[in-house]
Amino acid sequence: MESNHDLEVLELIRDLAAGKEKAYRQVYERYKVNIYSTIFNLCDDEFVSEEVLQETFIRLWHYREKLTNVEDFNAWIYRVAKNVFLTKIRSLKPSHEPLDLILHDVFFAAMDYKDTEYVDLEKAYHTAIENLSPKQQLTYKMVKNEGLSRKEVAKLLNVSPETVKWNLDESVKKIRKIMIELLKDIPLVAILYYLQEK
Repeated sequence: MESNHDLEVLELIRDLAAGKEKAYRQVYERYKVNIYSTIFNLCDDEFVSEEVLQETFIRLWHYREKLTNVEDFNAWIYRVAKNVFLTKIRSLKPSHEPLDLILHDVFFAAMDYKDTEYVDLEKAYHTAIENLSPKQQLTYKMVKNEGLSRKEVAKLLNVSPETVKWNLDESVKKIRKIMIELLKDIPLVAILYYLQEK
């Protein structure tokens, strides 16, 4: 006999397979902590765990229409996360595919950089950065925008690499949280794609 929990998950998956954004957000909220913890236990790296979490849910949205064929969603989503993790550690080359082309694959319609949705993403992103502490802002910009390594940033700021790692991890989490809160009318997958490109 299926439990209420199982029935609730099945209903969410059916709604997600039908392309309902609300169901996608609910699945994200339900699984994000456990998936993050699973990956963190594999690599002991908060930053990598955050990136794998984002990519997992991007893939989930991309394959949403096939979810009705998945017998055990719990096992499936964790397997996706582990596969994303393994792919990530095997390759150090980041994707340079433009945001509009990536979104085209997901929504079947290219997004122009002048589109309202993209402009809203940019505004929310900069608002989120402004809400970081000065040290987090500086660390984030040096690593993400200037492409410096954590060791290089630690040396320039005269702090330990662990401090750089903590500030960067906290920045990524805070930026993602603020953007999701600000952009409730934009599909979550679009926000995650945008942040992945940053």
